[in-house]
This record gives sequence, C-alpha cells and structure tokens, in this order.
Amino acid sequence: MVDASGGATRAERPATATGPDGSTHAIFRLAPGEDSGSDTLGRYRYQAEVAARDCLAMLTQDAIDFIVCEWHEDFVVAFTDGSVELVSVKHREENQGTWTLVKLCKSGGLTHLFDRWCACECAANVRLRLATNAAMSPAKDNADLLTRMCGPGPEITDGLSAMVDTIARQMLKVRWEEPYDNVPETPKVPLADIQIPAGFADKVRQFLTVLEISCDPPQRAYITDVNIQSLLVPVVEQLQLAHVDTEATYRNIVDRIESANRDESDRGQLAAYIADPSRVRYSTQMQQRIGRRSITRDVLRAEMAYASAQLAAFPRGQVPLVAPGGAKLNRKLLRGLVPSDEAAFAERLRSAWYATWSERRSGLAGDDTDLLNLSTDVLEVVFECKRHARSQTQDGSAYGSTMNDLLTQRLKVDGLSTPPPFLVKNQHLLGLAYQLCDECLFYFSENFDADGEAS
Repeated sequence: MVDASGGATRAERPATATGPDGSTHAIFRLAPGEDSGSDTLGRYRYQAEVAARDCLAMLTQDAIDFIVCEWHEDFVVAFTDGSVELVSVKHREENQGTWTLVKLCKSGGLTHLFDRWCACECAANVRLRLATNAAMSPAKDNADLLTRMCGPGPEITDGLSAMVDTIARQMLKVRWEEPYDNVPETPKVPLADIQIPAGFADKVRQFLTVLEISCDPPQRAYITDVNIQSLLVPVVEQLQLAHVDTEATYRNIVDRIESANRDESDRGQLAAYIADPSRVRYSTQMQQRIGRRSITRDVLRAEMAYASAQLAAFPRGQVPLVAPGGAKLNRKLLRGLVPSDEAAFAERLRSAWYATWSERRSGLAGDDTDLLNLSTDVLEVVFECKRHARSQTQDGSAYGSTMNDLLTQRLKVDGLSTPPPFLVKNQHLLGLAYQLCDECLFYFSENFDADGEAS
C-alpha cells in the first residue's frame, strides 16, 4: 500500500526470510509499512476503490479469474489463462502536479514494482501496471515519453536505450535509501557517475516490456461516483439484476476489499505464489492464506445489496415462460401421494424458476458453476426433509406429502450456506427443487422407474 506521501514505506527487514507457512521464498523478506494518519487511511480507501474497478470488470468478463489483495502492497489480478498482473496504485493530489521520472522511481512505485516483478522471478506470465490518477510530465525525455516506451508493442522505440539507463540509475539511487532486495547496492556518487552493474540495464529493459502506466483512475474526490455510474450500474444492467441498491452495493464491495487488504493474520506478499502455475501444490495453509485475500465473483455477488421491493415470482413485462418437461415430477408427486392441487402449484413454481433463471443468468462460463452450487445447497435441504419425513412414517407408507410440507417450511433463501448468484425468493428455490426432481435427482417416495411409468 501507500504511505502519506504517496510512496511505499518499509520497516526493518525481519530476522528471517521464512514465511508463516515455513516458506523461504524471497517475497517474504518484504516487510509491511505502518499505518498512520487520516490521510493514509484515505489513500488506503482510494487503493481499494481502484481495485474495485477490476473487481467490477470481473463480474462481466470471463478473462479475469480472481483478484488477490496483498497485505501491504496493492493487488494482483489473476486471469483464467494463467497470467497475472501486479498492480501498484499511487494517488497524487491535484496540487502536487504531474509525475516526473525522478518522482516515479522514488515515490511513484516504479522501483517497487520492479522489485516485486523480480521477486516473481521475472516470470513470463507476469505483467505489471502502475495505476495513478495523475498525469505524466510532458517535458522532454520525461515521464510521458516513458509511458509511450512501455509494453510489448511500444509506441516509441527511438531513445529507448537512453531511457533504460536513466531509469536504471534512478532505481540505483533509490536503493541508497530503501532496501529493495532486487536492486543492487552501489556507492553513493553523483547520478551521472553511477556505474550500472552488469546485467541490470538489460533487466530494466525487460521490465519496461511488461509494464503499463495507466492514468485512468479518477481523482479521489470523484472515484466513488465514477465507479458507481460508469462501472457498477452497467454491470447491474448487463446481468439484469433487479432491485439492486448500487450505492450500498458499492460500499459493501469496497469494504470487503479493504478487509482483505488489511487482514492482520496474513502478513506477506503472495504475488509470487499466485503467479506460479504449480500453486495448487502449495500447502493447505498457503492456499487458505490466498483464499482469505481473494475476491471472486461469488464474493462480489454476496455483497450485492437489494432494495426492499418484493420480487415477483415471474419476471415482469414479458409473457410467462412455461418450463419444458414436468412429466417425471408429476409421476413422483403422484407416487408420493402429494395432493393434486399442491402438485399443480409445484409445476407453476418450476416454471417460475425456469423463467427467472432464463432472464437472470449472465451468459458467462460461470453460470454452470453458479447453478451447480445453488442446486447442491437446495438438494442438501431436500434430503434433510426426506430423511425427516421418512422417519415420521411407518415402513412402506407414503411420505411424499410430509416431505413436500417440510420443503415449503425449510427451503428458504436465508437458510442457504452460500448466497444465490442473483436475487431470488423462496418460491424460486422450491421451483428449482421441483426442477431437480424432474431431472431425477431425488424422489418423493422410494425410487422407481419414472421413465417407464405412465402418469
């Protein structure tokens, strides 16, 4: 994260490089800075709001897998193709002017990003982004020129070698005051006399090819409104979510990011582990640490705040859809001696679920997982009700009616172990249960051949 001046702070290096899980990876030698002052708290909030921009994009973009908030520095965007992006956020007050090359290297996070990239062993799947609200200095051979020389396909290549030498010397100068592990220590001499260690300039050149400097984030005074109106509202519309309180939802999301960012139980950077394709082999403890700091689609959907307006069983403004199938459900209800009027209502609720799911599903690859998770929670309640109903009847007696009564009583949105992916009511959960019954995932009686038995 950032200190009150906009630069990264560092405490003394710990006595050992061993991480909480016993790891000796170099990334654990980065010691977190101290929190101080209301201005710093405001900058923490700003950083969380910049991270929220990527989180909101994740709701409608399959390319983003999850986002991890590191303990004292910024955040990491993990993509479904295995690549990651390390993002450093730097806020600059309007009266502080533009970024110069010198300031970018010292307090603007450039040296810090370089150090983090090296800690990730300069892996080919790692790219970098410096996100700031301030503009770059347009002066000759300055920060604006640097931004145009960055990335795999730079806009300008003339003078790149001179720019690399300038950045290398500035980073070596910064190293005199801050103990970056991956920046060599050199004698304190005038800037022009600094001898660049062998291989360091080449590494800086490679660093620039994976770096993006972005001035997209708005000023701190405006970022909340911009994020809500330009990002969250379009997400809500695209996902066709009903009755979402956008302001409360945005507050929830930013609060959740802040909570992950400042979890006192997880001190240490995780970027190197997230970037490693073999991370699935890490210890359970490390997986849990990453999990506690991860922001996923499910986490974001759980933070959705809804207005108190009642949700209709069938989506308004369209001809009600009738769910296909239903014959197997009817046979199972009949075998379980569920009254005919209740069976007819069950079929209506199945159609209500079908219509709602058809309208609210996002169309992204995650829909199948969302439906599987919700179905699993519903089936857990279904089988609890079935066991209870069976225990209340004599051997061989029909228990379907009792089971159906228990389902109506117990299958509630508030009782689910995980929140649904979008706003639903209890009737929709019952409709999903009846759909799962029609798919032969459970019965209202002892199992039988629902395909071969006529209604």
